[in-house]
Amino acid sequence: MSVREIILEKEKQLFEEQFIQFSDQEIAKMQLSESNNIVEHFHGHALMKLPPAEIRFFDWLKKNDNAVWQDIWGDDENLYRVSIDLLPQFLKENNGFPICDLQETPNYYFTQKHIKPEGMAQMESIILKTQNNTKLDIDELVLFELHIAPFDIWHFAYRYDLPLADCKELISEMVYKGWIVHLPDSEDLLRYIDI
Repeated sequence: MSVREIILEKEKQLFEEQFIQFSDQEIAKMQLSESNNIVEHFHGHALMKLPPAEIRFFDWLKKNDNAVWQDIWGDDENLYRVSIDLLPQFLKENNGFPICDLQETPNYYFTQKHIKPEGMAQMESIILKTQNNTKLDIDELVLFELHIAPFDIWHFAYRYDLPLADCKELISEMVYKGWIVHLPDSEDLLRYIDI
């Protein structure tokens, strides 16, 4: 299906439902250039409902860290509807809805800019391990993922089926080792983010 055909289909959906939604299959097939064209077309006049895979993540989050879920969604009548501008965040090379602007709970969102020199020094051995198919420790996996794309600890714990409390504790240990910077306050964090 061409981008033009996708846009026409989503125009119809927007008219009928007042939002756009992409299936997991549509997201899996979508190229970044296509998502950018779709965003450009709908920018400023369409909300997008999260893809089903991301809704499953947020259902998990509601059970596993309800305070964070409430901080994001609360009693929002547009539950799981976000700006169409976020569409590229759901493509395979990215990590989903960026949980990076929490007001009532600490943020655990990280970018490459959060890796300190001591953490960068670890990257060579971590990359060598991945090339040799050697299992990474969880803290090494955090650094490896972080050097690829920004992420939050909730998506990380969900993707790897790890206990959330252990992942948050691991972040504290990585800060102590001097590998990363953790900025839990959204005002401090947002200076490091390009979304």
